[in-house]
Parts: sequence; C-alpha cells; structure tokens
Amino acid sequence: MSKRWKDLERTVAKALGGRRIVREDFFESAPDVVVDDFRIVCECKAHKRFSHHSLLDKSRDKYCRPGEVPALATKAEGQRGAYITVPLEWLAAILNRVRQMRDGKREDANV
Repeated sequence: MSKRWKDLERTVAKALGGRRIVREDFFESAPDVVVDDFRIVCECKAHKRFSHHSLLDKSRDKYCRPGEVPALATKAEGQRGAYITVPLEWLAAILNRVRQMRDGKREDANV
C-alpha cells in the first residue's frame, strides 16, 4: 500500500503543478501535496475503493455525454459549506489553462 500511496502523491503533484511534501519523520504532520500558486493543500489517500467514487462513476455513466465532466457535490448534515469531487485530469487542465492565461500565453486547452 505504501507504494500506491506514494505513487498517488507523485501523480497529483505532477498533474497539478505542485510539490510533494516528503516527511523525514513519518509521524510528522504535513500535507501530502501543495500547489503554491493556487494555495491548494492536498491530502492523498489510496485505498482499495471509495464509495463516493462509485457515485461519481454511476453519474458519469448515466448522465454524461462525450466531452462532459462528472462532478459529485457532497454535504453532511450540519456541515457548513459543501465539497465537490471532480476528475484529477480535468482539474489539472483548468489549472494549466489559468496559468497560461495568467502568464500571457494563448494555447487552446481541453477544458
């Protein structure tokens, strides 16, 4: 499981243009990935399965046409605010497009 978790951290850091936080002391408290230019702090979890991934997959299969992106919004009872889960590749494309626009580069991205 350790390799799968580390691979996920590397994948997320690369996709989002962030940096993986490597801890010398395993019990040291720190996030797994930080994307400084968007102030994203990411905790990475790799398990055999997640129930909300099944919900997202079902939504994609049932409602999305080619080129559409599934998203899952969740809110627990009494929770302030809500969360949204989207595919990593889609979020990475948005961040890269914003970076291009911010840096004055005009390239078409599949966002």
